[in-house]
Amino acid sequence: MVRVLMLAACAALAAVTLVACGSTQSVSKEEYADVVGNTRDRVDYALAQITVGTGSLKVLIQRMNDAADSIDEAASDLDDAGVADGFDDETSDLVEAFHQLAAGLAGTASDASQVGMEGLLTGSQALQFPGWNKANRVLASLKEQGIAVEPISSH
Repeated sequence: MVRVLMLAACAALAAVTLVACGSTQSVSKEEYADVVGNTRDRVDYALAQITVGTGSLKVLIQRMNDAADSIDEAASDLDDAGVADGFDDETSDLVEAFHQLAAGLAGTASDASQVGMEGLLTGSQALQFPGWNKANRVLASLKEQGIAVEPISSH
């Protein structure tokens, strides 16, 4: 009985240690390229959906919020995926950039929905999202290191 309890305690400790230390598994460079490419495509698709079709300001704001949710989810999925050896920093930077982009979109949508701020999304001024810029810098760096991934286009 004591032996069973000891084994159970050791198994529980091992599980806690894996969770606490981050159990990100190492994957091949090709698998990593696929994960990064898929994440980039999901983010690009979410951004493209903002400008699809026509609709009211309310519809545009909802599309921005939906895109923010999708981008945030893609960033979390990338964070949970395996990383190829030597790409830990780039992965962290890319996850952070995508979360930042999602927060920027959601914040802009929130601002635009406030009374008196309706003009924020209309007119000729350009919106800037630092997360988009940062993500594209990381993607360019990954491409230079042999990870075949394109930048996120502007929509």
